[in-house]
Amino acid sequence: MALQFIFGGSGSGKSTYLYNKITNEAEKHPDLNYMVLVPEQFTMQTQKDLVFMSRKHGIMNIDVLSFVRLSHRIFEETGKGQIPILDDEGKNLVLRKIAGDSSLELCMLKGNIKKLGYISEVKSVISEFTQYDIGIEELERVMESVGTESSLYYKLKDMALLYERFQKYLQNKYITKEELLDVLCRVAEESELLKKSTVVLDGFTGFTPVQNRLLEKLLKICRDVIITVTIDERENPYAYKHPYQLFAMSKHTVSTLMDIAKLANVEVKEPVCLKQRPFFRFRKAPGLEFLEKSLFRSFREDYGTEPEEIEIHTARDPGREALAAVGEIRRLIRKKQYRYREVGVIVTDMEAYGDYLEQAFRAYDIPVFMDKKRNILLNSFVEYIRSLLAMIEQNFTYDSVFRFLRTGYAPFTNEEIDALENYVVGIGVKGYKRWQERFVRRTKGMKEEELERLNHLRVVFVEKIDGLAYVLRQRSKTVEDITTALYEFIAGEKMQEVLKLQEEKFQERGELALAREYAQVYGIVMDLFDKFVGLLGDEKVSLEEYEKLLDAGLAEAKVGVIPPGLDQVLVGDMERTRLKDVKALFFLGANDTYLPGALMRTGLPTERDREQFEKEKLHLTPGGREQAYVQKFYLYLNLTKPSERLYIYYSKMSADGKSIRPSYLVQEMCSLYPGLKIVEEEEKTLREREMTERTAAADLIDGLRMKSETAGSAWLELYNWYKSRQEWADKLAALLEAAFYRRPKDAISQRAARTLYGEHFEDSITRMEKFSACAFAHFLTYGLRLRERQEYEFQALDMGNIFHSAIERYSKKVQASGRGWTGLAKKEQEQLVAESVEEAVAGYGNSVLYSSARNEYMIIRMTKMLNRTVWALTRQLEQGDFVPESYELRFGNGKIDRVDTCVDKDEVYVKIVDYKTGMTAFDISALYYGLQLQLMVYMDAAVELTRKKYPQKEVIPSGVFYYRIQDPLVDKTRDRKELDERLLRELRPDGIVSLEKNSLLHLDHSFEGESLAAPIKFNKNKSLAKASKTVSGEEFRTMTEYAGRKVAGLHERILTGEVDVKPWRQGKKTGCDYCPYKHVCGFDETIPGYNYRDIEKLGKEEALAKMKAQKGEDQE
Repeated sequence: MALQFIFGGSGSGKSTYLYNKITNEAEKHPDLNYMVLVPEQFTMQTQKDLVFMSRKHGIMNIDVLSFVRLSHRIFEETGKGQIPILDDEGKNLVLRKIAGDSSLELCMLKGNIKKLGYISEVKSVISEFTQYDIGIEELERVMESVGTESSLYYKLKDMALLYERFQKYLQNKYITKEELLDVLCRVAEESELLKKSTVVLDGFTGFTPVQNRLLEKLLKICRDVIITVTIDERENPYAYKHPYQLFAMSKHTVSTLMDIAKLANVEVKEPVCLKQRPFFRFRKAPGLEFLEKSLFRSFREDYGTEPEEIEIHTARDPGREALAAVGEIRRLIRKKQYRYREVGVIVTDMEAYGDYLEQAFRAYDIPVFMDKKRNILLNSFVEYIRSLLAMIEQNFTYDSVFRFLRTGYAPFTNEEIDALENYVVGIGVKGYKRWQERFVRRTKGMKEEELERLNHLRVVFVEKIDGLAYVLRQRSKTVEDITTALYEFIAGEKMQEVLKLQEEKFQERGELALAREYAQVYGIVMDLFDKFVGLLGDEKVSLEEYEKLLDAGLAEAKVGVIPPGLDQVLVGDMERTRLKDVKALFFLGANDTYLPGALMRTGLPTERDREQFEKEKLHLTPGGREQAYVQKFYLYLNLTKPSERLYIYYSKMSADGKSIRPSYLVQEMCSLYPGLKIVEEEEKTLREREMTERTAAADLIDGLRMKSETAGSAWLELYNWYKSRQEWADKLAALLEAAFYRRPKDAISQRAARTLYGEHFEDSITRMEKFSACAFAHFLTYGLRLRERQEYEFQALDMGNIFHSAIERYSKKVQASGRGWTGLAKKEQEQLVAESVEEAVAGYGNSVLYSSARNEYMIIRMTKMLNRTVWALTRQLEQGDFVPESYELRFGNGKIDRVDTCVDKDEVYVKIVDYKTGMTAFDISALYYGLQLQLMVYMDAAVELTRKKYPQKEVIPSGVFYYRIQDPLVDKTRDRKELDERLLRELRPDGIVSLEKNSLLHLDHSFEGESLAAPIKFNKNKSLAKASKTVSGEEFRTMTEYAGRKVAGLHERILTGEVDVKPWRQGKKTGCDYCPYKHVCGFDETIPGYNYRDIEKLGKEEALAKMKAQKGEDQE
């Protein structure tokens, strides 16, 4: 019984020395046993190493074990300790249940406990407490020291509650992995196997208190315990003072084990110190030998020359960084004849770099082993189960139903799901009851046979889901009830066979990682179901609680990776991955985002919380400051793994485009090696890059886009190489077509245009304005008749339609009363408004307004806005002599909301009002460009209709106006009159006033200040202010005539087949801003031939001059 250490730096040959010693002794003493303990992820590699080093290539009396596997081996031998072990999935389930039951008693944790992933955090803390011998008493000690005024007190109170109930739940039923070693400590003395064993430990950077207790037992029982410790030969391994040094973990391990040996009265043999330099690993690489001696040391010198073995590269972002690194790997393999297995890749963050590296290795056709476990939460089968439960729990909402249907396992094609979704969105089908009822309503343009087809799909869906929904919708159900029903549904759908077929497809396509995932996922889910029933079977839960339990279990479930093949590049992270015999190491992600990264803990417990534990002499895993040195130690271990070459890479920008800096490691390397030059990947020429058919295609495309070395011979050589390959002929032709793509000629023949639109189509003003905005948008709307998907929701368009209908109804009710707008009392107005809104809503034919409380509130809001509108319109009419004469007046190509007239002897003055629910303002330049023709064309029609009604009188157009329906906010004032004036100014119509004859007088009698009835303002001398929107009678006629000519001209252009994609642009506004076709029309300014039609902002005089000039040209 003795303890012995093997000391040496990284690369000094500790493992080689130890394994040679063990294999030789095992061969000499076949009756004795040798146990090699290594971290769990290293067991397979260590077995390979020992078999290879053994003279007979066999290790019959050598066991390679982890601490957990050692426990099982001893339990099997002694027949004791065989209590079921609760794994991480099971812990999550139990804790989720305990937290749910204890929610009313929790303080600090109560608000977060239901969040996805939070239970895993709680589980990790409880595991940490168990590993470091912190029980309820220790927690209470910390609570007492911080006092009730500290938030930590209440956090620990919650943790203690969950911890105690968790232990009580497991008592005599289960043990955790952390408690396994305590059980082993209790039965170890009964093991004959241990008594005749030499135990060696290799690859550990430190031990937890529980592991130390086991080591104490092993020291007393086993023949010898030998431990390798990585430490610089210049350091004193027995002098541990503080954790803030590079080899702190190694020194702490040695001093702790020395104390244990002393207390146990165990002999400590003379250590083996491997000091001979150069270390065997670095015999051909002096630069790497220097790195091992100097990295993160205070006693060092700089390397005199530029190291041949070390390079630092920088790329634009992580994706290009990964591509550059893998390209360099291919160069090494091609030029230096390295085997794939002789190259290792270590990344600072597997989450950030994993996908990029997989893509890069695929692009360079290099076999790779990604040393990571895949989370299954996003697996399609898991999503199928989660969405199935969510759909029933949420009572078949639109989102939940189509989340389920689009998992890929529904009995419908994608086209059928699309059709079903369009119908559900358009009609507003939600709730299981609606799905059980026959679909009877049709969307706009739907045929009866289409509705029948959708009803068939509905029946198939409901029949499939009905049995499961019945069980899951019961009020009283246990975990076992739900799990059994779910299992029967999955079995009935033959999901195991479906997943097997998917696995085979992935195998055929060579996607082995996915094939492995789909081979395991069914078994993982079934195991989880077994744990559900075994741990929580009789517990009564709601479906929502069951979903959270399922998520908690699935969050811990991981898919095992395929073991590395004989010849693959190994990719892993700093702490988990063990590299063996690599000649070249590529270290990616040397940015300050990851090194040091977020070392300060912000979870449970935080960095400050851990300090309180330290004050009470209670140790947990290293905190932020300690972690910085732990990180440096792992960097030292990894960067000294290669025997010949080291490459360090970092990015200038993060994946989301933010600027990032190189880490302290890059600065350290540049300090150690002043001659080291940083290689800029972006500055490499085409000839310097490593290329394959797949990767060089990007350079080919850049050259075609005139972004590469287009003038040089390198790109032409690349182009000619692709041109000479028959298999690339079609792709190259497509690339050439894309590179020199121009906007296609957008036109249809006159014959096609007349067939599409008809010879004498109606010149609706909306249509003409659409054509003026963009001829292609007009073609899609009126030629191809494309329509946006109908949606069952209350939109701005619906509000506008209801407002128009309500005002029309109100106007007709006023007309029927015979008293006019200004003759009604306020209460009468409000009564008529309420009736009008009610009738408009009822007659709208869309039940969406009654589909939710929010939409029903819109009826109240519209009533309020219409009351404000009626009040404002009445006050505006009181300002002048005009009276409403016609409402919703229809004529050839449109409908006028309201026509007001004023009869004065032999003259009839006309004004028109158009109601708008938006913020539309009259713009004379928009009129000139055909974007706002409505008011002037309407006025022309109104004048003609008025002439027919008053044939003996002169009809004079007085103005055209937009009234914006709104309920504005104004500054509050106690003066009611002033408040009304402020509101009226906000609600004043916008438009243009004709000054012909007495138009102005009839519009507004006051001639003072700012008019409340029209967009005009008077000076103190009663003259018009410059800001007034007015024109002379002649100018008004010019505008009206121009609008008529413009409509006729647009009509002709439509019939010529014009369909150009040329939207207008004025400053920052464009015709594309609110266009429903902007994502499908193909407009892209970067493609030659696509450009906006820029229009100027014209002043009134300039616009009128252009209109007159055009009239003259037309007459010529």
